[in-house]
Amino acid sequence: MKPILVFAGPSLPPDVEIDPAVRLMPPAACGDLVRALRHDPIAIGLVDGIFETAPTVWHKEILTILDRGIPVYGGASLGALRAAELDRYGMAGVGAIYETYRDGVLESDAAVMVSHAPAGLGYRPLTVALVDVEASLSLADLELDDRSMLRAIAWHTNFRDRSWKAIVAEFARRTTAERASQVSAKIAAVAFSQKERDTRTLLARILLDKNITAPNLTVPRTVFLDRMLESALA
Repeated sequence: MKPILVFAGPSLPPDVEIDPAVRLMPPAACGDLVRALRHDPIAIGLVDGIFETAPTVWHKEILTILDRGIPVYGGASLGALRAAELDRYGMAGVGAIYETYRDGVLESDAAVMVSHAPAGLGYRPLTVALVDVEASLSLADLELDDRSMLRAIAWHTNFRDRSWKAIVAEFARRTTAERASQVSAKIAAVAFSQKERDTRTLLARILLDKNITAPNLTVPRTVFLDRMLESALA
């Protein structure tokens, strides 16, 4: 049976049940999606990808896969970014994070970036993404000024250092420890990961749609794309 390949890591919920039809792949770097064609997949899902330690997934490799009639789904993280950029060409965007990029509410790539553990530890997230901060703050019963300050702190904290502990600590420095304790409790009562929620949505959607084929495209070939294809499919 042809597999469904899903590239995911830190956005994958720790308790999620993976359908036997789905084969999990690590976060994708440039060329990984094209190399996945060796597995003759029925569909590909892109959730997490490499941002800094290696070149990231090219738009044209996604278009090349679509050109071969293989559906590509994106959501939650890098997949949401690529889907917002390529949905007009047939890539299927899934989830609330994709929708914020699609609608222009969010533009920064950094909003989905996190530090994470290595493969041996399951790519567990070590910091919190801005999209998750925003989603949780929108639900918390906070005063407007407090919410605005917390958002500003989160946006000005590098993704390598961003955690709820660091955000609340800076909030305490600017206000008082008592006020920070109250705010922290309100956030803890509602905090969740939108990235994990969107990953669940993608996993469910890709199973439901697995018999739907992507529209055929004509992708302009370049020497760089040809070299990638030759190397990946050799």
